[in-house]
Amino acid sequence: MEPRLRVRVVGTDLPGIRHCEADKTSREPVHVGIQRGKEVIDDVPADRTRVTFGAEFDIGTQPDGSVNFTGPYAQGDRHDRFFYLSWGVRSGPYFHMFRRLKIRLGHLSRAKVNAAIKAGKPLTVRLKLTDNKGGPLCATPPPTHISWE
Repeated sequence: MEPRLRVRVVGTDLPGIRHCEADKTSREPVHVGIQRGKEVIDDVPADRTRVTFGAEFDIGTQPDGSVNFTGPYAQGDRHDRFFYLSWGVRSGPYFHMFRRLKIRLGHLSRAKVNAAIKAGKPLTVRLKLTDNKGGPLCATPPPTHISWE
């Protein structure tokens, strides 16, 4: 059995449940969730003070000796692993995604990953979820919006 890393995602500074795009397209009620495979799960309204999500990754070794993150939350090819937080509009049972936030994993060292697994504690990533224009943060977060513990 491969070792498993737990990641705890803590999001703050959410943008609210109403978002207007530059082209005046209005979206409401905006939700944010974590993506597992192609499905967005555990989504909550984006007017919360704080949100928390969890993800797990199987840990293997790449040919160059670096960490390989796999499992249902892992996205991208083995050279650029990441996971997504997804923004969308909730309409009954349907989640209509309109943006995604890519949280990269490749910078996590084997020592940091192994220490978290050995301690039985998740690595925590903290994110400010509103971009500099007041909308839902998307793409890869800038260093001012993300920190790992």
